Amino acid sequence: MPTQTENAYLIRIQNGDQKDIITFTSDNEITIGRASENRISLLDDRCSRFHAKIYFDSDKWILQDLNSRNGTFVDDKPVLPDSCCELQHNSLIVIGHTTLKFGNGVHENSDTVAIGGMLDDDEIHSGIFGITGETLRAPDAGNETATGILRRTAQTSLLKTDTEDKQSTQITTRSGHGPVELCRLAYQLGKAGEINQIARTAIEGLLKATGADGAGLWLFPYNLKSTQNASDIRLVANATLENLQYNVITESIVSTIFDKKEACLFHEPDIGSKTGSKTQQREGSVNTLVAPIRFQNGIQGLIHLYTVKENKQFDDADLQYTLAVADTLGVALANMNKQKELAANLTQARKENNNLREMLQMNSEIIGKSDAMNQVNNLIVRAAAGKATVLIRGESGVGKELIARAIHLASPRKAKPLICMNCAAISENLLESELFGHEKGAFTGATDRKIGKFEAANTGTLFLDEIGEMSSSLQVKFLRVLEGSSFERVGGNSTITVDVRVLAATNRDLEKEVSEGRFRHDLFFRLRVLEIIVPPLRKRADDIPLLAEYFLDRYCKETGRRYDGFDPDAMRVLLNYRWPGNIRELKNVIERAVVLGNGQYIQEQDLLLSTLNTTGESGIRQGDEPQDVFIPLSLEDMERNHILRTLEHLQWNKSLVAKQLGIERTTLDRKIKRYGLEK
Repeated sequence: MPTQTENAYLIRIQNGDQKDIITFTSDNEITIGRASENRISLLDDRCSRFHAKIYFDSDKWILQDLNSRNGTFVDDKPVLPDSCCELQHNSLIVIGHTTLKFGNGVHENSDTVAIGGMLDDDEIHSGIFGITGETLRAPDAGNETATGILRRTAQTSLLKTDTEDKQSTQITTRSGHGPVELCRLAYQLGKAGEINQIARTAIEGLLKATGADGAGLWLFPYNLKSTQNASDIRLVANATLENLQYNVITESIVSTIFDKKEACLFHEPDIGSKTGSKTQQREGSVNTLVAPIRFQNGIQGLIHLYTVKENKQFDDADLQYTLAVADTLGVALANMNKQKELAANLTQARKENNNLREMLQMNSEIIGKSDAMNQVNNLIVRAAAGKATVLIRGESGVGKELIARAIHLASPRKAKPLICMNCAAISENLLESELFGHEKGAFTGATDRKIGKFEAANTGTLFLDEIGEMSSSLQVKFLRVLEGSSFERVGGNSTITVDVRVLAATNRDLEKEVSEGRFRHDLFFRLRVLEIIVPPLRKRADDIPLLAEYFLDRYCKETGRRYDGFDPDAMRVLLNYRWPGNIRELKNVIERAVVLGNGQYIQEQDLLLSTLNTTGESGIRQGDEPQDVFIPLSLEDMERNHILRTLEHLQWNKSLVAKQLGIERTTLDRKIKRYGLEK
């Protein structure tokens, strides 16, 4: 027997608590790394494939770093690559994100539950819970044919749903547990969120219930998507009693289980059980119980139990209980894998979303990081994936065409044509021809056949700006095409069918147009499947500096002029201006300032701003009068104008407006009603 110093163990520490334990002796060399071939395999991205090893030499336990990428630390001291360090009792080994506590001697294992109430806690020695990489054992020569099936079952009565089946209430294991113990174990498996917790719970529960001498949990790798073979299965966790080394399951038994998909009780010739590294031959045979971990007609892994003592033999109750645990474990593993897939898909979706938003900003010149523009960008990403019609609404100059281009570039049709047309720029008589095309001789001046915008945009995207300008007669034909019907060219009789996604934009109040009969209500609802409202520039003041710098850099490159930015007074003017022309006006103001300005910075006098009202403002400003000219007004008119301007400045937040004006909220409501102010 090895001396006290020739026994050792490692404990994984997580959040200050002791988790998993692996024991070994001086005859074993323990390798640690990310690869499954290691005795201790760590699922740690900062751990090298073969990171370190522990061995016994000259009455000392030695840790050697195997030229790892991120190094190894023992008691907060680094171990140089390919160097060695002597381990002391309670030394802390840090590898990547993992902490292991080294112990010299036999671990008491005081936190392990006794099995069946018959054994002491220190009789259980569990292998570390994680992918150990242990592979199957080939049958011993001449003994393969001696292995026989004593019992087998494809279904356990413990999980039958038939209420008339009374047998399930009579099945108990040698420790007196049956449905109650299974229910408790299933609850614990359901709570476990990691593979090591599931493995520990299942193995300790089975050892306790069946009185087995050894247990192993074998699983296929999570990322194995191809057809599973017996050689792909790996040992995830194991536990034994009385300081025995775990006996690996044989290939022939695994092949039998895969073939039958049933739980089987085998009679095996005794292969010898190992204490430490020394094999102790026993007369008799090994009683082996193997149950497949099944889920949806597939096998995720195996539960392996065995006894090596003549006074411990599995019976039918053990067989049925183990299969019930295996089927319950199959559901728990499937749920855990599903959660992993959902988490991975969510992470991938977020990554793709961020990449898509960056691509949108790069390709479509959408500039802005305000909350309002972040909402618009999110809508663009979500709308781009489908085929639904999108209605883009906003004031003139806010960049509705840029939004349409962004949707197209982010969609699966990005490699296909994007055709843009302004309905207000074409006369009513020619608009139908522009949309649907015409045949030669269809009308005066039609000297050749012409392909319309719908045909030109086939398999791509058609963007129609100022859709509210379309005549009522053309709206009918346009609606039919949106509904999936075919169309004919003007003057033709050939039916044409196309696959086109339509994006429409308008700065009109379409609801008002519908109520007054100038726009068809059925077309309105057909266009408004998805709606994106682009905020005016005055409501996204945080984006003004970004846009101004962008246009400054752009026109400096075009003109060859050089400016180092904006004078503080000039930037203050840009921020305080109402921008009735929105981004289009800002663009033109910056272009003029670059061309005509002088000096290192853009100055306030370089900015030519208008006195026009913004869309929706009702003559508050006198656009034809200079702003410094006195205009006599009554106190009532002055109060009305001042309240309206304050409401618009604070975006009709009445609580803030009342506070700003120094009046009560109820007083403000009365004045709004008195003056007939509307948002």
